[in-house]
Amino acid sequence: MIHDPEKLSIEVTVDDSAAKANVSVSLGLIVTELVINALKHAFPRDRSGKIVVDYRSDDTKWSMSVSDDGVGVSSDPKFSKPGLGTGIVDAMAKQLDAMFTTVAGNPGTKVSITHS
Repeated sequence: MIHDPEKLSIEVTVDDSAAKANVSVSLGLIVTELVINALKHAFPRDRSGKIVVDYRSDDTKWSMSVSDDGVGVSSDPKFSKPGLGTGIVDAMAKQLDAMFTTVAGNPGTKVSITHS
């Protein structure tokens, strides 16, 4: 999956908030799925790049995102069908009563899970 670890980096930015145990376990599973997805799809043919994981929270709402500067998601529906991983992330977001969104970056892709 990672042909040359020197070509990829992962950056994590978080605030100093704490999440309830059930939320943190679910977010950990979601982050794992999204990072694996980025490693599998965002950087073909030994492309170099960066994955950024971000988490922010206040008293009543939180947001978590995984973004990359890879090749991005195709705008053609024939080539951008959601896979099993996307279905898992969507189901977990719904269990957390959170919103799941995917946005094309320039370059790359950003996936966000937000709860308000």
